[in-house]
Amino acid sequence: MIIERHASDDGGVRLRVAGELDMVTADELSAAVSAALADGATAVVADLSGLTFCDSSGIAAMDRSYAEAARAGRTFRITGVHPNVRLVLELTDLYDTLTGT
Repeated sequence: MIIERHASDDGGVRLRVAGELDMVTADELSAAVSAALADGATAVVADLSGLTFCDSSGIAAMDRSYAEAARAGRTFRITGVHPNVRLVLELTDLYDTLTGT
C-alpha cells in the first residue's frame, strides 16, 4: 500500500491511499491518520480511489481513525470509494459515517 500525504490551506490533510488495505497494511493507515492529527490537522480525508482491496482489518482501521479524530474534536472522512469497498462499508453500516453523508 502507498499513502501520499498532502496538506491543504484550511489546516486539513488529504491522504491518497493506493493498493491493498488489509491485515498487513492497516496499521500504516492508522499511523498516517494519527500522525496527521498529532501534527494539528483539523480534518483528515482519505482518498481511497486508488484502493484495490480492503479486508476487515482495513475497515477496522478506518473505524478506529474515525473514533480517534472524533475524540480529538476533529474529523476523519473517506472519499473515492471503489464499489466493492463501498458494499462492505454499507453492509457494516459504516459508509454513511465515514463519508459524512
